[in-house]
Formats: sequence, C-alpha cells, structure tokens
Amino acid sequence: MNAARARHFTAILDKDQRIEPHDWMPDGYRATMVRQIAQHAHSEIIGMQPEGQWITRVPSLRRKAILLAKVQDEAGHGLYLYSAAETLGADRADLTEKLISSRQKY
Repeated sequence: MNAARARHFTAILDKDQRIEPHDWMPDGYRATMVRQIAQHAHSEIIGMQPEGQWITRVPSLRRKAILLAKVQDEAGHGLYLYSAAETLGADRADLTEKLISSRQKY
C-alpha cells in the first residue's frame, strides 16, 4: 500500500502539482516540511525582539507607530507559519518549546 502511495506522491511532484497537508506523504518529507516551516516561524519571532526593545526609545510618536507596525507584522508572520506547521500535524506548543530549549534553531 505504501509503495502505491509513494508512486502517487512522486507522480504529483513530477507534474509540479501541489501536495496538500492532508495528502499522504512520506514521514521524512512531512518532518522536513514541519522543520523548515518551524525554523522560518522561529526566525520571524526572534527577529522582532531586537526591534521591540527600541519601541520605548524612539524619538517620536510617528516613529513609534512605524516600529510597532513592523514588530506586529513580524509576529503575524510567525503566527501564520506556526499555523501552517499545525496543518501538517505539528503541535505549536511543542515547536515553541523546541525553540526555547534550543532543540531547534531559527
């Protein structure tokens, strides 16, 4: 059964068609997708932290609004990516714990 599924999976990729999260895929492929998406999500979350530290230091309200928008944008990207990883079966809390405990990089 898995051999037939693997052939179907490969045929979809060979035709440059999409693999959807609910489609069958090899475990290694799914794990790689989750890892790559999680690393991107972690990068967005970590990337907003240095900018966030400047919010209280900016010289004007206009610049503060611009910086807040930038930080909010980065956080939103991270949340979208965590949601994408969840569609592949990942647990958001587990991904976050991996980031905090340095078991996964950003």
